[in-house]
Amino acid sequence: MATLEMLNRDVVVSIRPNYAKKIMDGKKTVELRRRFPETTSTGSLALIYSTSPVRAIVGYATIEDVKYRSLRQIWRLYGQRACIEKSDFDAYFAGLTKGYAIILGQVKVLKKQIAAATLLEEFDFVPPQSFRYIGDDHTALLKHGHVEVPNRQQRRNRA
Repeated sequence: MATLEMLNRDVVVSIRPNYAKKIMDGKKTVELRRRFPETTSTGSLALIYSTSPVRAIVGYATIEDVKYRSLRQIWRLYGQRACIEKSDFDAYFAGLTKGYAIILGQVKVLKKQIAAATLLEEFDFVPPQSFRYIGDDHTALLKHGHVEVPNRQQRRNRA
């Protein structure tokens, strides 16, 4: 069984720029994934890494919930909120019968993006292809002046 500490782990999620922008604009409130840790708890953070050509963390969102459902259910319940065309949805999930819908809550756009080069130089952090937990060795990323995530320990203790 997962411990409370494991459940409160924050993640960096790599997202194509068009979808990352829709999240930052508040239009896209559900992120879809072929795989994702179902045990990620409410209140964990998803740092949004916008892939090439942006190649930077552009903001973050709280994770309200993670749903593992049939693709039919995901499309019916979350397709519109995911801001994706049905043909793109079908292509993305090709070969699967189930997938993940990450329900996003509060979104914060960073005043200054954190470029991939800065992530590597200052944090020894290489952005993931899909998602990656922010481990103890990268918690400084959450304390970076551009991210400004307030009271992380206090929030975790309330969970």
